[in-house]
Amino acid sequence: MAKTDGERAEEELYRLQAEFCKGMAHPKRIQIIGILKSGEKTVSQLAKLTGIPQANMSQHLAMLRQLGLVNARRDGNSIYYAVSDRRIVDACELVRSCIGERLRKAQLVFTSSP
Repeated sequence: MAKTDGERAEEELYRLQAEFCKGMAHPKRIQIIGILKSGEKTVSQLAKLTGIPQANMSQHLAMLRQLGLVNARRDGNSIYYAVSDRRIVDACELVRSCIGERLRKAQLVFTSSP
């Protein structure tokens, strides 16, 4: 049976969501989003805050830009990066909170076991 336009659109949305998750599947990219939640930063500021060499930082930022997660603006010789949508930060914080809760529950089970 042929798929409807709605089914094809839904499949495409799942594909794009998977691409998004693959792009975010690096701890340093998640860390960058966490740092940018407080406001825009330059590549050199981000490199210093994360300990990532500037060349590697540029690669991570390029991936985040490609995914549409960060925006860049030029001011003189500096390029400033910012989170493109606050919901990205909220999503990262939600996942982090769920993981933290799972870890706390696991610790409770571990400490209460005979």
